[in-house]
Amino acid sequence: MNGFSLARCAPARLREARSVWDAIIAHSRSLAIGGLLAAAGSASAGDDPGPLDYGALQAVAPGVYVQRGADSAASTANRGAVANLGVLVGPTGVIVVNTGSSRAHGEALLAAVARLTDRPVVLAIVTQASPDQVLGNSAFSGRGIAVLAHRDTDSFMREHCDACVADVKSQADNDALASTHVAWPTRLIEGSQTLSVGGRTLQILYLGWTKQPGCLAVLDASSGVLFTGDMASFGVVPQTQLGHLPAWIDAVGQLQALAPALVVPGHGAPGPAAGLVSMREYLQALLDDTRAAYQRGDGLMETVEQLSLSRFRGWALYDTQHRRNVHFTYLQIEEQELKK
Repeated sequence: MNGFSLARCAPARLREARSVWDAIIAHSRSLAIGGLLAAAGSASAGDDPGPLDYGALQAVAPGVYVQRGADSAASTANRGAVANLGVLVGPTGVIVVNTGSSRAHGEALLAAVARLTDRPVVLAIVTQASPDQVLGNSAFSGRGIAVLAHRDTDSFMREHCDACVADVKSQADNDALASTHVAWPTRLIEGSQTLSVGGRTLQILYLGWTKQPGCLAVLDASSGVLFTGDMASFGVVPQTQLGHLPAWIDAVGQLQALAPALVVPGHGAPGPAAGLVSMREYLQALLDDTRAAYQRGDGLMETVEQLSLSRFRGWALYDTQHRRNVHFTYLQIEEQELKK
């Protein structure tokens, strides 16, 4: 007999709503409170520290740049900037992939672009509704720059992001966080499409509910550089609590089949497409081994404590994030089994 869990005693819809809410709160606190709040609080504690530095734009291909996020949990030191952001400079304009972890981060990214080129930023693409990648939206929309996202990302943000920011502000000095607020996407899409913008041709790829609803990837045609958003992490354990793992695993395979020249993951160092193989293998092992534990009759906490994927132990955040991934994967499998 599998170990007792509250999920067995609750209706399916209640279990799903609880899981989503728990995931949102955990995600927002780990990123927003851990990084945004701490950074804002430290900045307000003394004199004006001047412009914030979120790292240089690193060239990875002609006209393609990456601002690397920290391969760690959000903290005061990294200001919550733990996601990779992209910049594509075209003949007539600049496209940004994800906007940063706060308004200040978005402003700093725009300033870095201005130092790089005098061409205007004409579009920001949001690959999913993650606080470390969308809370800089207001820096762009406030300048009249279109912010593109999938319609499901917009819906997800409207349902959850106000609560996320309110949760942060309830535990911090509101004055310190006053400049960071949720700004909704201004240009919505519903599926994959090809865009010609700024003199560059981009394939916007929608592969269904993967890491969460509305996830997009961006492939630059001229360089072959693929920005995966949070559909892929290289050397960093992903957050899977909202993921539909079978669809996500299939989507990573589809991205690999594109044979990109270089992959810029949502987290971790840019690298060859072989990194997508490792990402897919982590997700598959997580799903298969958790399902095997459930079918053996192992309880939830027993599985969380004992399920180790030793091959991936060297990945950043393994000790903290992998246990949570097992927890949510077990609950999803349990729910699916109870529906049969």
